Amino acid sequence: MGVLRVSVDHVVRISATSARVHARVRGSSLVASGVAGRKAAEVRDVVAALAARGISEDAVEVAGVRLATSEGRILHTQSVDIQLVVQASTDQLPDILGVLADRPGVAVENLEWVYDEFEASISGAAEAMKKARRKAEAIAASAGLEVTGIAMASDSWSMPQAPVQFAGESMMYAARASSAPLDLGVEINATTELSTHLSVDFELSP
Repeated sequence: MGVLRVSVDHVVRISATSARVHARVRGSSLVASGVAGRKAAEVRDVVAALAARGISEDAVEVAGVRLATSEGRILHTQSVDIQLVVQASTDQLPDILGVLADRPGVAVENLEWVYDEFEASISGAAEAMKKARRKAEAIAASAGLEVTGIAMASDSWSMPQAPVQFAGESMMYAARASSAPLDLGVEINATTELSTHLSVDFELSP
């Protein structure tokens, strides 16, 4: 009995299941007692507009707040730069982008696509195993041997995750009369490649 090690790669293209919309909200707020972030008037306006489109407040995350200061002291009335992240299903993206594009002083900076790579890796590994088995059987047959089992198998996967970047002010002043869903004429979604690497030790016998 011998062992034959076979390594194969299998690549599949998968679609995003959701997205994280990164936006920047600029404005001036009165911060009398250090109140900022989600309670800022500009953010309340965005959250209310999103809620009107069925996007819950829990889907909105304040990722960062930058306040104007003078000599290290926070000013009473100051400019505020707030980083928001909105969780969105692909179906919700037109509504969310429409709301954000309609708000003065709001810029959509990028879309961070979210993929279910684990589920995709299961089918990817299964397809890779079929390839590995075919390859092992062909090699074994050429040597007058037969594949009888598997001694060991290991897999890994990788997937590039590049967010979609927008130009600095590309969506900041696109205000319209109403917050209608953003219609680009095509479905808003993304795909990427998931690569599965599989290494298998096949048991051989005459």
